[in-house]
Amino acid sequence: MNRKLIAGVAILALLIGIAGYKLFNKKEYGITATGTIEVTRADITPKTSGYLTELNLKEGDWLKAGDVVARISRDDLKAQLLRDEAALDKAEAELKDLEKGARNQERMQAEADLAAAQSVFDKAKNDLTRYTVLYRQGAIAAQQLDSVRSAYEVAYNSLIAAEAKKSIITEGNRPDEIQAQREEVKRTKAIVEASKSLLADTEISSPLSGLVLTKNFEQGEYINAGAAIATVADMNDCWVKVYIPSTQLAAIKVGQAAGVKIDAFPEQVFPGVIKEISDSAEFNPRQSITQRERANLVFAVKVRIDNSQGLLKPGMPADVVIP
Repeated sequence: MNRKLIAGVAILALLIGIAGYKLFNKKEYGITATGTIEVTRADITPKTSGYLTELNLKEGDWLKAGDVVARISRDDLKAQLLRDEAALDKAEAELKDLEKGARNQERMQAEADLAAAQSVFDKAKNDLTRYTVLYRQGAIAAQQLDSVRSAYEVAYNSLIAAEAKKSIITEGNRPDEIQAQREEVKRTKAIVEASKSLLADTEISSPLSGLVLTKNFEQGEYINAGAAIATVADMNDCWVKVYIPSTQLAAIKVGQAAGVKIDAFPEQVFPGVIKEISDSAEFNPRQSITQRERANLVFAVKVRIDNSQGLLKPGMPADVVIP
């Protein structure tokens, strides 16, 4: 009886051990790989240098793409814009003046100058005719005739100049002169737009919607162009990057379903989908499972995970099972 009892206890213990082994050591079928949770990140950087003002963010804040998070103080850029806008106003005023042509007062003055020049010329012409007759009669000296002839030539040239001035005013400004001024207006407009763009760069906005992971500067600090004020992450664009040996690459494809296990949630399997398979192989990846895999060619594979509940954080270790 004792032997039978001992044998029965031993068999029962063996059965319990087998059941426990199967319960706690379930075998995963398919491809298993290890990685960490990753998300899309972007640095919030200024395009110009200066002192930070109105820095409106802190770690843990949620931002929307385009939200203004800080401004940079640049009084020199404001003054530059005012200068360029004044130059544009001047160029546009000059263009309007050229397009309108001469004013009525200028036309009247030109006509009056022409009439005066014509009167002086007529008198000089008559004087020259009369003095020429007197010289031939011997009534005057040659010097007197030369003086009258010189006055006639001056009057004639003044008349020609007055006629030319009236003609210019009547015809208006030359088309090429007006076109040159139009091009000047275009040039100054471009300068104003460039100055506005530089001033707009003093407003710093978030490049994407997401969570602020790090903040690297404080309000009032001087910052150089391109320096990262903060880092923001799109927590909804979440994936696990793993490495698959080349011998198993034929068993997977983009769009294939996968299961993801996170150490922080041992009782939950997160559904995933393969979204990207690298085209090129790598040696000795940063993350691998066995020594054999480290010796083989491997390909990077990204598995997208639904993180709409916000449970997953960057850096969490994860196991990916591809059936």
